[in-house]
Amino acid sequence: MKIKYEGYNNAAKKVSGELDAGDATEARGILRSKGIRASKLILIKGGAPVRRAPMNGEKPKIDWGDLSTVLDVISSPVPSLVEFAAFIRQMSVMQAAGIPTVQALNVLSETVETPGFGRALADIRSKVESGQSFTEALKRHPAIFDRIFVNLVAAGEISGSLDKILERLAHYYEKTSKLRRKVISAMTYPAFMLVLIVVIVSIMLMFVVPTFAEMFSSNGQELPGPTKMVLHISNLVRDYWWAYLGGLGLFVSGVIYVFKNESTRAVIDPVLVRLPIIGPLVAKVAIARFSRTFGTLIQSGVPILEALDITARVAGNMAVERTLLNIKAEVSKGNSISAPLMQSGIFPKMATSMIAIGEQTGSMDGMLQKIADFYEDEVDAVVGSVTSIIEPLMIVLVGAVVAGILIPMYLPIFKMGEAISGGG
Repeated sequence: MKIKYEGYNNAAKKVSGELDAGDATEARGILRSKGIRASKLILIKGGAPVRRAPMNGEKPKIDWGDLSTVLDVISSPVPSLVEFAAFIRQMSVMQAAGIPTVQALNVLSETVETPGFGRALADIRSKVESGQSFTEALKRHPAIFDRIFVNLVAAGEISGSLDKILERLAHYYEKTSKLRRKVISAMTYPAFMLVLIVVIVSIMLMFVVPTFAEMFSSNGQELPGPTKMVLHISNLVRDYWWAYLGGLGLFVSGVIYVFKNESTRAVIDPVLVRLPIIGPLVAKVAIARFSRTFGTLIQSGVPILEALDITARVAGNMAVERTLLNIKAEVSKGNSISAPLMQSGIFPKMATSMIAIGEQTGSMDGMLQKIADFYEDEVDAVVGSVTSIIEPLMIVLVGAVVAGILIPMYLPIFKMGEAISGGG
């Protein structure tokens, strides 16, 4: 395709002209190789220029006449991490094979599973085709493409090594997806058992306990205190079932709010890291995520202060986020990274020592990747040990809950049996 350009050469002189390129990304690369920094790219069709790419700082406008863009803005369904990692891997392979960005996006927009993701890729393709940079087009969809992805793609476009950056990103998101699956596998069993407990208690209070109540009322005997209490709770649940269901809903919403809200997480997250059973898992996941993210960013040429800021925002733990923001402040004053990490009390000595060695030898990015590999393996081991501890605890809990309801129901029967045997 023909593209008209305007820009500045190495002598800061304004230049303009036309060139042939597969897409805007390729055009920028060609101009860079000639020492020209493009300020404007215009796609030419049929001898007439159409649509100028928005410049840096301009706010992208939504074309409300374009149904695909409108649907994407309204729904914006985010793909799963597995699908997103697969997309980046395919994109990196196509870039390495020399396939232009527009063609790669065209193919991938039609093959992804999530419809909204496909619409987003189609929109990005059209923007890149019309002269906008790949990075600027990605920024139109912040719900899908996070700061890590956008910043690294920007670094790849500037350096002309987008294929290598995408390969690195594919590796990063594949590792992140694997780590997330490990955490989810550790949480699935306890969550299932808690739901099971709620279901069992609800069924017993609404259907089982009333059958005992009918039997006791026909006998007319004095009931023990625990039995009266369970019967009273059963009556409340049956008479005010809507309040019971509403209370369960409010409780679940409250738990979600507590773990989503930054002010409450600032209190909870430091406690979670130090809990006896799940604390080691939370800490190791946080260390692995920090090492993988920070290592990938600085390996790709992102400045350390910006890399620390991005890593802090995606840390997933407020205690780690505060530590990294403190480290950013210290580094901006000229101090090292390893010293404040050691003082945080969150990062183990082995990790901080390896980072200190990496700082001294100039190989911190490689050292961080090794730390991430080590702690991801550690997460595997911790998940296994946590599961082996939690499983019997949850079984005991289910048994205790069921016994807490059934034993009071059988107390009057035991008492009746004693009276019969005593009378005989």
